[in-house]
Formats: sequence, structure tokens, C-alpha cells
Amino acid sequence: MLGDDMGRDESAQKPSGSVSRRRLLKSAGLAVVGATGLTAMSSPAAAGDGECPYTYPSCPSWLGEVEPENWSFHEWPWGTESLTIFIHGFTNQNGGRDYAYEIYRNLTDSGYNGNVTACDWNAGDSWDDWYSAKNHAIEAGQDLAEILDYYGLTEDHGVTVNLVAHSLGGKMALECVRGLHGTYGHTINSVNLFGAAVWDEQPGERFYDGILYGTNETHNYYSENDDTLGDIYQAAEFGRHACGYTGGTGGEPYNWYEHDMTSRIHHHCEYMDYNDGCVWYIDDDLV
Repeated sequence: MLGDDMGRDESAQKPSGSVSRRRLLKSAGLAVVGATGLTAMSSPAAAGDGECPYTYPSCPSWLGEVEPENWSFHEWPWGTESLTIFIHGFTNQNGGRDYAYEIYRNLTDSGYNGNVTACDWNAGDSWDDWYSAKNHAIEAGQDLAEILDYYGLTEDHGVTVNLVAHSLGGKMALECVRGLHGTYGHTINSVNLFGAAVWDEQPGERFYDGILYGTNETHNYYSENDDTLGDIYQAAEFGRHACGYTGGTGGEPYNWYEHDMTSRIHHHCEYMDYNDGCVWYIDDDLV
């Protein structure tokens, strides 16, 4: 990755069988949180990224974008040989393009020479849309896989494609590579998950083949200080953990890499931040 590897907060592999005290306490208290269900999660403090202390610069109009559900393109870098697509998470007003621009700033300042674009998809407008947004993530992921196949944006066509996905966008990204391999027989370079709102067992089950055969490598950046996933997501998913909160449960393919960001990431929206996030960790994985 960029610069000196000394002093990182990440671990190359999550110790097998380890369960943190924080995770046990969260699980013990989930019955109380879950009792309120989605009603409590509809409060303003719980919407989108919750109480996000970060602000991101407004994205300029020239940044490329794809809307896979309607095959719409804006300022798309046709003919590129190196492409990184950022996929935003739950709710349409969570700053998807601004997040993408922050990633663009970080990567280009770090020497990345490829194109960075945004992916906009129907991720809902409030917590009332949570379950439909999960279904839309499946559909949009399949649509993006079809687009990558149709335009030859795959490894076997000589194009290096990377997906960087935040929160529920992680589900869309994994659905994309699942379909890209399963339906079209193609591979992309990498998937990089930031606080993925994906059940922790699914990388070793539903998405196993997509990760193994649809990517050269898939990286999971997670934090047990992410209360959006630790509290709200678990309540919505009836006690299930997200791989963006605790990592996978084991059984993932060999090209799945865990990165524990617990000591660095303290907010769900922090992953993309220029100074405090972890975008610079992924730089070497994009080439």
C-alpha cells in the first residue's frame, strides 16, 4: 500500500474463533434494541449514516457516473483501461457522488492513474425502504454485471476494473461479481468493501464463487466501533452481524482478505474521509 507499512491498524487475517468483548456486549443488548425494531430506526439520528461528524466536498459535474438500473451514463470514461467504480450505500441522499469524489481526490493524490467514477442506484429514501433497498441491491448488482460484460469492462478484455463499495453498496458489489462470473464467466481485478452491510456468513456461502472466480482479490475493511452496523443493522437484521462490523465468519475463499480497522474507524461514514479514512490502504490493490 502507500508509504510505510509500519504502524497500521489492520490485521492481514482476523484470528479464527476470536470474539471480542464488544461483540458479546452488543449481542447481549440486541434484544433491547430489537424490541423497538425499525420504528426506532426511523428517527433522524438513525437515518443514513446516523450522526456523521464528517462533511465531504461537493462532487464536480465532470466526475463520471453510471446508473446501472437504467443503463444511464454521465461523463463516462469510454476507452479506459483502468477503472475504479464507487458504489454508495443505503439511501439515495447519503452523499454517494461526494463520497466518490473524496475517493477520487485520495487516489489521484496517491498516484493512481486510472479513472474513478460513481455508481448511483435505487437505495431507498428512508429506513422504511430498508428491505426493498436490499432487493434493489441484488437487481442493481446484476445490472452492473451485465453492463461490464456488454462493454467488455473485464480482465479478459484487458481492462482493470475495481469496485469500491460502502455499506449496503457492498451487497450490490458482491451481487455484481457473483453474476459476472456465474452468468457471463468474467473476472474483474478487485472488490474493496468499506463497512459492508452484508451478513457475515455470506462471503463464505452465497458469494463464495463470485469472490473466488469473479475477482482477483476481495478486501473487507471492517470496524467494531461502527455503531451503525453494530446497533441499527443488527436490529434490522434480527441479530445478524455484518461482515463490515466483525469480518467474515470463516470459510471465505483464499482471495478474501480481512482488514481490521477497529482502532482507526469510529463512524460508519468515516471510511471515505481523506484524512481519517482508509482509502489509501486500497491503492496497491487497484493496479
